[in-house]
Amino acid sequence: MEKNISKAQINITMEIDGIVHLVAMEQERLDAVSMLIRSATETVIPTKKTQAELVKFLDYKR
Repeated sequence: MEKNISKAQINITMEIDGIVHLVAMEQERLDAVSMLIRSATETVIPTKKTQAELVKFLDYKR
């Protein structure tokens, strides 16, 4: 089944010393990186998890 990723929200994580970190950046940079990710994506694999579940899993608190 083909997915339309043109409007997909991009979430970026970075692993440092075995620990996953959320990545933050200015909107302009995020837009540029998101465009590159969308254009380079060949396959998406559903996790059946929501953004809220990911944040809870990562125990992220603002």
